[in-house]
Amino acid sequence: MQRLLITLAVALLLAGCGPENNADASAQKAAAAKTAAALEQRAAQERQQADTKLRDPEARTSRWQFAALLAVCAAVFALIIGTMLGSRARHDADK
Repeated sequence: MQRLLITLAVALLLAGCGPENNADASAQKAAAAKTAAALEQRAAQERQQADTKLRDPEARTSRWQFAALLAVCAAVFALIIGTMLGSRARHDADK
């Protein structure tokens, strides 16, 4: 009788050590792959947003630099034209 009880106890303990349920393992792998893909997509979106945040101020700075360059060129051109006109007017006044 004692041997029968020991045998039944061992059988009950080892009954839980059966083969793995492949459906659960594949479902877990699919869920892990889906989670990894979602994380990659989120990281890509965050990189894109960071790039956009950097490009906007750079574009504004570039526009202002271009406008300043244009203004300086126009001022130099006006200075040269004014010098030429003044020199010509002084030359004509001396005659």
